[in-house]
Amino acid sequence: MAHPNLIALNDPADPRVREYRALKEGDLSRGIDASAPFGSFVCEGALVAEHLLASPFPCRSFLIAESKLESQRRLLEQAPAQTPVYVAPDAVLHEVVGFKFHRGLLAAGARTPPPSPEEARKRIAAAPALVVLEDLTNLDNMGGLFRCVSALAPEGTVIVLSPQSVDPLYRKAIRVSMGHSLRIPYVTLSPWEDAPTRLRREGFEVIALTPDSGAEKLTDASSRSVPQQRKLALALGSEGPGLSPMLLAQADRRVRIAQRPGVDSLNVMVAGAIAMSALFRPGV
Repeated sequence: MAHPNLIALNDPADPRVREYRALKEGDLSRGIDASAPFGSFVCEGALVAEHLLASPFPCRSFLIAESKLESQRRLLEQAPAQTPVYVAPDAVLHEVVGFKFHRGLLAAGARTPPPSPEEARKRIAAAPALVVLEDLTNLDNMGGLFRCVSALAPEGTVIVLSPQSVDPLYRKAIRVSMGHSLRIPYVTLSPWEDAPTRLRREGFEVIALTPDSGAEKLTDASSRSVPQQRKLALALGSEGPGLSPMLLAQADRRVRIAQRPGVDSLNVMVAGAIAMSALFRPGV
């Protein structure tokens, strides 16, 4: 059965596909209008679009190349019948997005209102574990860590972001996460100055990952038992500065990954994956 709302698109300037226009020029203020009051975001490729359809975010529309329509009919049929599917010649699609887009399928999602401070507190309290990201400004690292959480942290883990962290719904972050930034719950905690204290109040033991040679080895930390009433909150900082002195001072434990002398610290995504695998013990 064909999707009931296929719409032929031949004009790259058609205002109905403005959300997809000039993607490399940035994600800010994309598609803010009466039908998406909190803004929208763009997903690239069929795999990420599948995550969008299974996520809490409404799908606003699809833009697909004519050459990909037949192979993606099953995906399109999963979308609500009222979702517009704009079908364009390949050259028109490339002109809309501003470069040769070989995946041939894009989807636009609507942002939802951010949780209130009380709702954010409830989500944190109900989570089996937390991954705390402080001032993460690299889109690749943000997307990669969402993917790591999906694979290595307990189901239902919530990601806690500092206010200075990059938006997980930027196009590149979604792409690098392979769509998992649409599925893993996250909250932004503000003010940030007392974040560890607030997390501890909700039943979490805050573990700060640091390259400091004076910190406890991860291998030792992973073998230590956590009091039954406590849950783990793994804190990771940005590349370069790492975690702030505030968070390092307020953490319950500081943990390091043992590595060869003279080697600089690991990329935060790699370090986070190693720490999650050791501390959360996926599959056990």
